Amino acid sequence: MGAGAGAGAGAGAGAAGAEPRVLRALERQVVPWRNGAGTTTVVAEASPDVRVGARRATEPAWRVSIATIDRAAPFSQFAGVDRLLMPLSPAGLDLVIDGRRVRGEAFDVLPFAGESAVEAVDVTTRGLDLNLMTVRGAAVGTLAAHRLDGELTLGSTGSTGSTGSTGSSGSTVSTGSLGSSGSLGSASAWTVAVVVEGEVSSAAHGLLIVHDALVIPPGGAVPVTGRAAVIALAVIEPTRAS
Repeated sequence: MGAGAGAGAGAGAGAAGAEPRVLRALERQVVPWRNGAGTTTVVAEASPDVRVGARRATEPAWRVSIATIDRAAPFSQFAGVDRLLMPLSPAGLDLVIDGRRVRGEAFDVLPFAGESAVEAVDVTTRGLDLNLMTVRGAAVGTLAAHRLDGELTLGSTGSTGSTGSTGSSGSTVSTGSLGSSGSLGSASAWTVAVVVEGEVSSAAHGLLIVHDALVIPPGGAVPVTGRAAVIALAVIEPTRAS
């Protein structure tokens, strides 16, 4: 999946109960979109071995990826997938979704269905966007940007930290915790935190630079600190389809 990506080599998230881990941006492989109109890197993904209704899913239940957009181009279509896209570059991104023009500033979140006809338009400079894709019936998710200036606990325990509006760049977090309990209210959710601006440090995992990610399984928690940093937080709740 990804922003039009095909099934490329990615960082499987493993099973619930696994330890939190860091996925380094420098270790990722660039793969082409499914339609060949661009490229992406897979940040993290679930195992594709899930059932949706009576059938077995052929795509991972969820995937987080970072795509490069350097020209006007159509996105690949993914039937049965819900998509959340966050422009990461200062120029933002203009899309046409099913004939409707949509503007996304940096760190905004643009939702659309995988079946939709989507095209990046008026691209004048190379840009990046972060994507969360969830297979309908297998997982649901949220995506948001948070400015970090202090300490924060990421994961599925605790409650949201104090926040304040900062416009398109998301909420400002000074202290507290943020993860599935604050976003989806369930201890069974995965948390994928991607550094999209500045640096973040963890006593257990060291320094995280731009585009490094922390993948935290259900029930896990990782304290982090940062100054004038921005993290993109994807929270994914597997559903119990049978």
